[in-house]
Amino acid sequence: MTDSKGKALSNSKEKVLSNEEILNSLSSFGKNMVDQIKNEEPPKFFVPTRTQTNIRYDEEKRLLRLGEGKSERKFINAAHTRKFMQTTMVASACMSYVNAEKTVGKRELYYNLKHSLPNSKENTFDDDTESGSVLDDLECSLDILRSQLHVNAKGRGSVYGDITIKQAGDEFNCSGLGRGGWLIPGNVEDIEITNCNADFILAIENDAMMSRLIEEKTWKSLGCILVTGEGMFPRGVRRFLKILYERLKLPVITFVDGDPYGFYIYSVLKYGSINLAHLSDKYAVPTAKYVGMTMDDIETYNLKNVTEKLKDIDRNRINEEMRYPWFKNNPVWLRQLKLMAEKGIRIEQQALANKSLEFVASTYLPEKIENEMFLD
Repeated sequence: MTDSKGKALSNSKEKVLSNEEILNSLSSFGKNMVDQIKNEEPPKFFVPTRTQTNIRYDEEKRLLRLGEGKSERKFINAAHTRKFMQTTMVASACMSYVNAEKTVGKRELYYNLKHSLPNSKENTFDDDTESGSVLDDLECSLDILRSQLHVNAKGRGSVYGDITIKQAGDEFNCSGLGRGGWLIPGNVEDIEITNCNADFILAIENDAMMSRLIEEKTWKSLGCILVTGEGMFPRGVRRFLKILYERLKLPVITFVDGDPYGFYIYSVLKYGSINLAHLSDKYAVPTAKYVGMTMDDIETYNLKNVTEKLKDIDRNRINEEMRYPWFKNNPVWLRQLKLMAEKGIRIEQQALANKSLEFVASTYLPEKIENEMFLD
């Protein structure tokens, strides 16, 4: 299968586990504990330690990686018993969802499992933060995406452009879906790309900017696929971008606010996140480029009168990011962070509207992209 430009499209599903494989993994997780009990041993299991101290930056692969640290959870340890119970409950629930071919949201999982323990006032889960954390542990331990465990994240973000997608028996082109594009669901493992006519993917932080670029038909004039995460790119959007990148072999260019949060959104897309370092291979796009906004744009495009002053929380964030090795050891990014701190300002995407509503689509993006004015 090829796209309209003759490039091969790949819809390989080699990374998607079958339901049988997922059930076998969950079954083995439970069987190990049953075998321990049969051998008159206190049941226990290990989970990878998902803390910053157990995360390293792989310079060669340009990805965040989870280290070798693991923590033990024992049924007979009073400090572990609650988490032990919660983990086995979530694993059992996921097994029933996969068996029944039913899919739930994270909030549904919480309510499905929440109840008071007999003869006590203790709840199995006090809130969905607890069940969500346990789900992350299970996902990490089994090396299976939560969507493959039939627990989906909430859909957020959208895609617009000349790309035809097939999912759940429906096929549609994302350039003909009105003003907002296709809502990217939490589970994108089963999508097929049947046609694509684009030269690159533009990942956009702000949904208002996405709307502006749709209205200006930027996807057509620049020949790109527009994708927004509506702020920090959520799991579904990052996975979707990774799938597009792998199957279409198209460059990913990031367009976010020129502030410490925009910089971090870019770094999560490129290197992976601290909280989900165990999933960097499935979510991160190490070749992603940064088109803007930058501190240099303020001078280049005469935007001094539309900057915003940094707050203390912004400065703290800048100092934190300057300690991240992927920024600290990169002179280009260290300069941007230092400039931001020295000037005491930040710049938002919407500031380009000060020039004109069309400026971002007619001048800013074409000029920077065509001249490859990127940060890496």
